[in-house]
Amino acid sequence: MKSIKFFTLGCKANQYDTQSIRERFLSKGFRESGNGKLPDYFLVNTCTVTSGADQKSRNIIRRCIQSNPKAEVVVTGCLVENDWRSLTDIKGIGLVVKKSFFPEGISSFSRHTRAFLKIQDGCSNYCTYCKVALVRGKERSKDFKQVVKEAKKLAACGYKEIVLTGICLGAYGRDLAPKKDLADVIDALEKIGGLARIRLSSIEAGDVSSSLVSRLKNSKKLCRHLHIPIQSGDDQVLKRMNRKYSSRKYYNLITKLKRNIAGISITTDCLVGFPQETEKNFRNTLNLVKKIMPLKTHIFPYSSRPGTKAAGFGKLVGPEIIRLRCKRLERVAKESQEKFMKEFAAKKVSVLIEGNPKDNPGLLEGLTDNYLKVRLPNKPGLKNKIVQVRLKSIFEDGFNGEYIDNSQFRGKI
Repeated sequence: MKSIKFFTLGCKANQYDTQSIRERFLSKGFRESGNGKLPDYFLVNTCTVTSGADQKSRNIIRRCIQSNPKAEVVVTGCLVENDWRSLTDIKGIGLVVKKSFFPEGISSFSRHTRAFLKIQDGCSNYCTYCKVALVRGKERSKDFKQVVKEAKKLAACGYKEIVLTGICLGAYGRDLAPKKDLADVIDALEKIGGLARIRLSSIEAGDVSSSLVSRLKNSKKLCRHLHIPIQSGDDQVLKRMNRKYSSRKYYNLITKLKRNIAGISITTDCLVGFPQETEKNFRNTLNLVKKIMPLKTHIFPYSSRPGTKAAGFGKLVGPEIIRLRCKRLERVAKESQEKFMKEFAAKKVSVLIEGNPKDNPGLLEGLTDNYLKVRLPNKPGLKNKIVQVRLKSIFEDGFNGEYIDNSQFRGKI
């Protein structure tokens, strides 16, 4: 029996794609190689969102080749879609494969308690710094009936939370006939027995519709958490980025969400050092992060991506200035996280137990519906269970918690 080992870089959509590929290999009689065992095949699903992702993809490919020169190394993913020729200098790659945008559906999600379900691919926003539209192409939606069928299959396999994902998730359904939207998907999944939670991965500010806000407020299953990228808090920079909102519109959206949905958490992305970004531009980003208090802020230093409009912009920000600005933003992001988390101290919450944290296998760890990470004393048989918990002390980016009696709990699942 042939063995195979998988490596995935990048976003949740890529993780979904790898799971689909995994199931196809296993259905053909392959077995997945365990740690410490040399496989007959490697499959590397690459990412090209930043220059760092390019390099990391190449490094993993080289490590696979070096660890077992006799193995067949198969490379797929966004780096391949964008420029497979950039890999020709790596000797030992057996096969380069361009992937389909909607591979065969999945029935499980290897080593995950929460299942990712890709319902959309491609992007038509064409942000000037981003290669995604060049790599993934225009927006495309998975057939609505197929989405529901796949979600039912995952719920039947015991998954209590499904994370809906896509490259531009809020664009779902625009290309379908009859037209559907994200709210239609949520309504359909809400009816699936055994499914306790529906989570959205990342969504653009302009795609947070009034119908979605209504679902977030009234749904019994939709998680009170949205990942809405900021990228910059400065209007001049946002315009050069070709983002479709102003800093005020973004702030007003977050204010509306927090006013209408009690306990909602916001996570976000910021891009630091965009060409021509001044100190004043950057301070506007710091100020916006302070005002919206995200639970988490993912910070990316700008890197020029060949083929994008921004690659031709002048006045690049120096690498040392970018590094220092990232450090400053990290401090503000940490302060904002702590302020937001303090609002939940001593609150009663539901936690979906995901397993044991790597750095402390003597504990259990899971997430609330609004994306708070919680650590608990280890008890057998609780993985993939939703338990009622009281939040206690804050540790790093999460809470220590204690179990409470179910009969005392009146919170939202």
